[in-house]
Amino acid sequence: MGTDTKKAVKARTGEQFLDGLAKQSREVWINGEKVSNPLDHPLLALTAKSLADVYDLQHEYSEEMLAPSPDDGSLVNVTHLVPRSRKDLERRRQAIKRMAAYSVGMMGRTPDYLNVTLACFAGRADVWGRRGNEEGAQNLLNYHKYVRDNDLSLTHAIINPQVDRSRPEAEQGQGDVSLHKVDETKDSIIVRGARMLATLAPFADELFIYPGSDLRSQDGRYAIAFAIPMGTPGLRFICRDSAAKKKDTFDYPLSSRFDEMDAVVIFDDVEVPKNRVFLDGDTVGYSEVISDTGWRGHIMHQAFIRAFVKLNFAFGLGHQIAHTTGVIRFDHIQEKLGQIWNMIELTRSAIVAAEDGAVGDDGGVWRPDERPFVALRAEMPKWMGKVNELLQLIGGGGFMLTPSKADVHGPLKDAIGKYLQAANGDAEERIRLFRLAWDFVGSDLGSRGELYERFYLSDSWRMITLAYKLADKTFATSLVEQFLQE
Repeated sequence: MGTDTKKAVKARTGEQFLDGLAKQSREVWINGEKVSNPLDHPLLALTAKSLADVYDLQHEYSEEMLAPSPDDGSLVNVTHLVPRSRKDLERRRQAIKRMAAYSVGMMGRTPDYLNVTLACFAGRADVWGRRGNEEGAQNLLNYHKYVRDNDLSLTHAIINPQVDRSRPEAEQGQGDVSLHKVDETKDSIIVRGARMLATLAPFADELFIYPGSDLRSQDGRYAIAFAIPMGTPGLRFICRDSAAKKKDTFDYPLSSRFDEMDAVVIFDDVEVPKNRVFLDGDTVGYSEVISDTGWRGHIMHQAFIRAFVKLNFAFGLGHQIAHTTGVIRFDHIQEKLGQIWNMIELTRSAIVAAEDGAVGDDGGVWRPDERPFVALRAEMPKWMGKVNELLQLIGGGGFMLTPSKADVHGPLKDAIGKYLQAANGDAEERIRLFRLAWDFVGSDLGSRGELYERFYLSDSWRMITLAYKLADKTFATSLVEQFLQE
């Protein structure tokens, strides 16, 4: 390990992560079955082990992924730290890229995602402390240190359930559906309702609730932000169907490892200790902690580094499929691969531009220039769906020529070797490649991944509208005005 081993290391290992999961019971429901320990469920355990590998990465690549804590110099994951320079953003990029590469970008909610969010919020605790909320702001700072020093894995749930989108969120189901405060004691607030989607819920240590949309001034009881352990009484998680496959990695190389799971969270009169409450009742602050902390730029920094990795993986798949089947000689195949490369390069350029244009804000936090990210945020949801289409067109009927490992190594081995051979003659390599590609574009996990990419940063048309609203129109209008003032 290249980092100074004399320094205390607070970054967890994979073994420590799994040990933490085993020690904290939780109420997770999947396919009608109540699960308290994900390691005991044959489908959930697969992803838990993959996340353990992600935690081990920070020790294997410590020079890239670990840095001294500002408090005591102990080594923590870079993504927990508040960036104080452009160099910090660049180093954070390398750590995020390393984590994303492990799952080839298939896991969008590895712990770095919320590490970046919490660090961003902590760096601008002054925004949280407005209008007399100094105690909530200090709670947030304390919580950030707790998560950083224990290297915890968080999930979040920031969207209220879809009931009737024609009505304000606070009126959904007569006001009882959306998460809200119902009571208060000396030491806690009591909350009720539901939130979605808690991605990574079976594998997280804590649940972080923070704003996801604006509220009306009269909706103060819905304006809450807090964090609680996953095993908190009254907290229940209802999972979607598992996309995991308990099969050999030959047959499902991605589904057997990387289903991070999504869940609806139900709060059944959950008590939240007041020292874990960051916002309570301030509808103005509910909006400001998103708009004024630089959160948008920080979280898109993480999101598009992961997307960059995923696009590269898709490009590699298409490139190898084209060579394996010999279709690389056709111009229209090269054009399709060129389209994917264009997406990669535009994504890389946006990340570099955002880092290059970064500035220190009023809190001394270096935030990426969000303009290239806002533009990319509007296009990426469309690109990811297009990539799947392009890969299907490149692979064509070859996706159907994918016998299982049992067949490839079974009695029909010789026939498969002859009739399903690739341009280079290797049938097994061809089959493995196409099974990998299908797991990416067409399996349960691949389909979930496409839907995730379309909506996890909100839908494309909303982002295009936001891009227009945020656009600096000064130079553009000046070009027009010069002709109108003659």
